[in-house]
Amino acid sequence: MNENKKESLTYYKDRRHDIDSLRVIAMFLLIAYHLAWSFVSWSPYWFIPNIKSFDYLGFFMELINTWRIPILFLISGIAFRYSFENRKPKALLIERLKVIGIPYIFGIFTFGSVSLLLVSYFWNTKGESEIFWIPEDGHLWFLFNILLYSFIYLLFARKISLFSKKNRFISNLLKNRFGIFLFALPIVLEGYLLESLPIWYGYNFYITYMDTLHGLILGFLWFGIGIILVSQEKDFWTALKNNWRFNLILGMILYINRLLNEFQDIHGALVAFESFNFIFFLLGLSAIYLNKSSSQLDYYKQAIFPVYIVHLPIQHVLMIWLGGWAINPIIKYFLILFLICFISLTFYHSIKNFKILRPLFGLRNLAKNK
Repeated sequence: MNENKKESLTYYKDRRHDIDSLRVIAMFLLIAYHLAWSFVSWSPYWFIPNIKSFDYLGFFMELINTWRIPILFLISGIAFRYSFENRKPKALLIERLKVIGIPYIFGIFTFGSVSLLLVSYFWNTKGESEIFWIPEDGHLWFLFNILLYSFIYLLFARKISLFSKKNRFISNLLKNRFGIFLFALPIVLEGYLLESLPIWYGYNFYITYMDTLHGLILGFLWFGIGIILVSQEKDFWTALKNNWRFNLILGMILYINRLLNEFQDIHGALVAFESFNFIFFLLGLSAIYLNKSSSQLDYYKQAIFPVYIVHLPIQHVLMIWLGGWAINPIIKYFLILFLICFISLTFYHSIKNFKILRPLFGLRNLAKNK
């Protein structure tokens, strides 16, 4: 075994706890983001509105809007790369289908469709909708994208193995102070080209990831970037640690620019570059402070996926029940957010020890679970 291969195998045996932590944080922020939709005056049909809006939550929503979904695709690409190291393509595909495909199919006929049923019930009480139930992936839509990307990359497994090994050119690039910013080019180019499409509707289209060609392409790019960069091993993590402050400054400048323009008429390339900088800021900060194991992380990295799967119908039930209460909206927001997490975690505890239920929520076999 040559030295490079030996180093790679040793490296990939060590789990990146910072990536686990970032995945938990990202999915929790999505839960908080979904609830925020119920508390702003521009809440769409798919969310049950609070009796009184609190539009200042919009600043939080806009802050994470450009990167809330792309960071999940990047993390998925990183996780895929780690899995690819120790599994043959067929075995990896079967694992992806079990861990992601089964919860996705199950969710279409349960939690996704129940969410839609609850929303239609609410609007029916207002005389604005019929009550209906149809199979719907809803908040689980991105799972299909991850499965698709995994399948595409596995089709070209031999070529992936060439690009997913440590590459001298890329490693040297990462050692340059600003070399990591070259990986923003495909993301920025996608945002730039988006401007020229006849279906471009401005900034709001850029942050519409669900069921759009833009979301499909952008996710594919971030997934691939995750594969390539994590393969550069220590050079990648060192570059993240060296640049996180600069990424934060650039991200905040671009966010403030959107804020001053009231989040309107922002070029897609600028939105994309903002997204890139916030994501790499979070990666760098996590690499410095969160790459350590803990019992709390072991717990939440197992619980977060089932919690995310069930959270939205729970949110809708709570909004139907509490949405009309005339209390301070920000107090109500955090109260309901707490209740969503508490009830979702209680649900996780009720199913985690049942072998027959675990696959439905992306949980591996108990004997293999660590």
